[in-house]
Amino acid sequence: MAKVQHYKGLNTNLDNLYSSIKQLLQDQKELRIVSEYKGFLNSIPLRSIVAANTSPKVWAGSLREIHVSITGNPDDYAVEVASGAWFGSLVWPGAVGLLVGGPVGLAAGVAVGGIMAYEFEKHVWQKVLEVVKKESAVQPTIDSVDHYHD
Repeated sequence: MAKVQHYKGLNTNLDNLYSSIKQLLQDQKELRIVSEYKGFLNSIPLRSIVAANTSPKVWAGSLREIHVSITGNPDDYAVEVASGAWFGSLVWPGAVGLLVGGPVGLAAGVAVGGIMAYEFEKHVWQKVLEVVKKESAVQPTIDSVDHYHD
């Protein structure tokens, strides 16, 4: 799953925004930054960071990683927060549910794992939006899109 927010006309310092988002991820005790990229994608500036979830909740169904990307220039950019390993995040609670409660337990385990993953991603998304608002010069005109993918 991914969430994308588009911002126009803000003249935001994207290096400062990236640094603030990186600090936000570093401040989350359950996240560890595993990769960063600053460069271009099809001639468009791209800054990207991936943080792995080190929490024991990962085994109970929480997301395994968060990807945050900033694409564009100071006056026209998009921020994307995407999560990784959804299927892997649901396997363990589903298997435990199946062993404990059969098919009904399987469904319950997958549901609980999915809810935990959704809540974790939502928490990170909210924090990233707060950082964007703080780093932006004016109140943004926002186009928001939720993308659902595997």
